[in-house]
Amino acid sequence: MSAVGIYIARAKGAGDFRDIKSSLQHGLLLAVLLSLPCMFIIWYAPNLLLAIGEDPLVVRNAILLLHGLVWGFPGFLLFLVLREFISAFALTPAVMFVALGSIPLTFAANYCLIYGKFGLPPLGIAGIGYAGAGVMWFMPLCLFLYCKNHSLLKNHISYKLFQFDRGKMQDILHIGAPSGILLILESGMFLFAAIIMGYFGVDALAAHQIALQCASMAYAIPFALSMAIAMQVGHAAGSKDFEQAERSAFLGLAVGLILTIITASFFIFAREKLIGIFLTGKEENYKAVTQLASTLLIIAGIFQCFDGIQAIANGALRGLKDTLIPMLLSIGCYWILGVGSAYYFAFHTRLGAAGIWYGLTLGLSSIGIILTLRLLRKIRLEKKKCRSVCAK
Repeated sequence: MSAVGIYIARAKGAGDFRDIKSSLQHGLLLAVLLSLPCMFIIWYAPNLLLAIGEDPLVVRNAILLLHGLVWGFPGFLLFLVLREFISAFALTPAVMFVALGSIPLTFAANYCLIYGKFGLPPLGIAGIGYAGAGVMWFMPLCLFLYCKNHSLLKNHISYKLFQFDRGKMQDILHIGAPSGILLILESGMFLFAAIIMGYFGVDALAAHQIALQCASMAYAIPFALSMAIAMQVGHAAGSKDFEQAERSAFLGLAVGLILTIITASFFIFAREKLIGIFLTGKEENYKAVTQLASTLLIIAGIFQCFDGIQAIANGALRGLKDTLIPMLLSIGCYWILGVGSAYYFAFHTRLGAAGIWYGLTLGLSSIGIILTLRLLRKIRLEKKKCRSVCAK
């Protein structure tokens, strides 16, 4: 879905308002088309849990939850498209307020549907799913009403049937699919790391989870920057102003690096306070968990810098419609170098559980450096191509 925002930003930069409307319409259609197979997968996914021997009671609860939640999935994809559309016009506060407003609504809907308040039936765990589905539809509805009443956005919203452009749909998939796969590759790397960590026992898993939660929260900052940089670079590229695209990309990298260094310092020098959020000191094996979590937070502080750089570089490259090669590079860095070295360090050196995080750091640092170098080369080539066209 992120590709929709890139095409809208580029069309806006080029002043092609017809293409803005077309990109939005094709994005909304793609959201509907993608939701159908995804809903099918979500509906039947719990059967896989039974196949691998999961507790039948757990599976029944998962079915109750997912069979309620699945009906909100189309709304969630529509929300992502409208979020990209609004973000391309630099109106992101509206998205933030809708997201914040959904939090108390989720609490209220869960309370009413779980326990059957205000005349509603008590649905238990299923109520959590239906409540989530309702919120998933509430969010795109709010964004749609905002678009219909905004002077800059309402002219791009149309109820008329549009002319389907197979090439436009292929373009969106060509940019968007590698971005989605790249996200799966990175998430899969951390999932595999958790599986390896399981061989070192519950204490190691607890320490791993503490460090990972802190790193995930800190990653929200560079991830948000990557989305903003993707829009800015896409807008500049659409207007053929690659000097501005270069400035936006490297300003984003500089800001991201500064922020991640601050985060890393906090991880290193205030790690006891971070661990204190998760542990009270009364837990069994508290000392063992604390010692390992302290080590992992130091490593997390280091890889946080490289993770931020790769996220922002990825965003800038996405704005230049360059996603396939970064995805292929990520396979090598995440899974061959990152996961491979994590396994080697953990089981064939004295590093033990901490070796897993050294491996993750190696994978993230390598992709961060490689993508930054590719960004330099890509912008240089685009500038050269633009000068050549202008000269002709």
